[in-house]
Amino acid sequence: MGSFYRQVDERTFDSLRATAGPWSPHAQHAGPPAALLARAMERHEPAPGTRLADVRLDILGPIPVAPLTVDVTVLRGGRSMHLLEASASADGRPVAIARAWRIVRAPDDFPRLTGLRESGTDPVPEAADDSSRLELPGMHADGYLSAIEWRFVSGGVGTGGTAVAWGRQLVPLLPDEEPSPWERALVLADSGGGITLTVDPRRHTYINCDLHVVLDRDPDGEWVRMSSQALASPGHGGTVHTTLADQHGDLGTGVQTMVLQDARS
Repeated sequence: MGSFYRQVDERTFDSLRATAGPWSPHAQHAGPPAALLARAMERHEPAPGTRLADVRLDILGPIPVAPLTVDVTVLRGGRSMHLLEASASADGRPVAIARAWRIVRAPDDFPRLTGLRESGTDPVPEAADDSSRLELPGMHADGYLSAIEWRFVSGGVGTGGTAVAWGRQLVPLLPDEEPSPWERALVLADSGGGITLTVDPRRHTYINCDLHVVLDRDPDGEWVRMSSQALASPGHGGTVHTTLADQHGDLGTGVQTMVLQDARS
């Protein structure tokens, strides 16, 4: 399991088995495609002194473990901010679309505003004796779940819908390419609904149709801390809220819109 993707040409990326999600070997976990589209937007007409500020991914349907064609356009240009859009298609059919604001970096001497954040964070726990792989009922393990290492601080699968965990990707997005901070964050951020999973997937489905991540600071290091809570309102819908952090403290927020249904027999 060398990487999530292999680049075929300028626009085409072959999806490798590490992208396969927990419910099928044929459908991708949304983390790797989110990172792939963010990578494309970061590299499109790069502007010195700018950074991605947020990425919103809309999942248009199951993303197959198949070659993806990636296209990027600039929807709004300017001196201080650009709105970019990237799409991924499989066999000519759009399967995911992402938008991102790329903004000018704040001056180094800009006043620091911390809001309600507490300084610092807990360290990455030592590896436990048992598996550091996420265990889900009925999971397909030989894919994304084998490409991510987790170290739980509290909560987790089946513990009531909350979790605090450190995670890191064990394979790069592309061979011999160091993941960018945004890639590391997005590969993991879509797992908020997984690390908090409490409903029995054999009876109920709890699957996101989007992912929106906003980072006021780029993550530092390979480990990303996720503090996630899953919410469900019978008769209405659900969301998963995640606070992302690194060794220096909190750095952003992720939100997923969840589709709640009874499992099909």
